[in-house]
Amino acid sequence: MHLLLAFRAFFSVLFNSRMASQVRDCLENKTPEADRPQITSSLIKPEKASIASSAQEKPPSQLKPKSSDRNGALTLLSALQRESRLLDLVCEPLDSYSDAQIGTAARDVLRDSRKVLDRMFGLQHLVDTPEGETIELPENASPIYWRVIGKDSPKKGSLCHAGWKATKLDLPQWAGSPDDSMVIAAAEVEA
Repeated sequence: MHLLLAFRAFFSVLFNSRMASQVRDCLENKTPEADRPQITSSLIKPEKASIASSAQEKPPSQLKPKSSDRNGALTLLSALQRESRLLDLVCEPLDSYSDAQIGTAARDVLRDSRKVLDRMFGLQHLVDTPEGETIELPENASPIYWRVIGKDSPKKGSLCHAGWKATKLDLPQWAGSPDDSMVIAAAEVEA
């Protein structure tokens, strides 16, 4: 657990000068423990325990869905931001970072995005055949299921990509107000 926290802190300090200053001050004991600022960053995800405890503090009536006035695409995007910080990576200006820095930051985002997609959609390949092997196409193959590259109607070919399919659709039910239905991620304010 401490190792994971150390990695998160390392990358937060690497990409955020304000965070680096706060960590340096804490490490050098420049401020008393009670007066130290809370260290937060868009690169550090909230701990699951704090999310669970905030849900437990609400009365049961507030945990029930209030409406379904939210598009599923926004719900998915919100989950990808909350659990993997996908938007923070995609929308961050990357010109000042090296390819190695971007790759390092992207590793966790991609791993956590995959977890969200697997949980909500149960992703599987359309075809079990390894890519590069020859595969026979069914007669009257669906253009949604099969994309033929090259000849118009071959009977067989080399598999270039195994495709993807969802085995389930398990988006969380929207429980917020209609006024908040377009919010993907809350603005974070340090107090």
